Amino acid sequence: MQQELEVGLIAALATGEVQTASADIAIATTCTSDVIDVTDRVGSIVGDTGIVEGFALISAPHTTCAIIVNEAEPGFLEDFKRALETVAPQNREYAHNDAPHAEEFEAPNGYAHIRAAFLSSHSVLLPVRNGTLSLGRWQRIFFVELDRARPRTCQVTLVGRAR
Repeated sequence: MQQELEVGLIAALATGEVQTASADIAIATTCTSDVIDVTDRVGSIVGDTGIVEGFALISAPHTTCAIIVNEAEPGFLEDFKRALETVAPQNREYAHNDAPHAEEFEAPNGYAHIRAAFLSSHSVLLPVRNGTLSLGRWQRIFFVELDRARPRTCQVTLVGRAR
């Protein structure tokens, strides 16, 4: 089976059947630990591309943001935010806050960089099957702000076989 898939992929690449597409989602975060569900927006992008089999890479091109997949249950979201505060409390001293390259207007955000490092999820790779994202029953895609409210970007890149 694995060999058949590899041969199929090689054949698709050789004939130019593999296509790519990309789009950005503009996000306006509202606070530290803002968790924004982007599942439907990513799903719309997938549907608009015409890619039926392949994968979607969802990424945050920011050092103080993360992309996670989990369920949209209010208790989980509350626990998640509490856990982030436990891992790297916002009101603590961080050496990063005194970094020599910091701009004058930059707010102290050492906590946000630590949280991002612990999450280690600036992107997720998800399968696309039959023209839609292949997610489990309760799975949702979240863009997580770990610093402060501001405009952000969520990038979506697709690779696969089109209709």
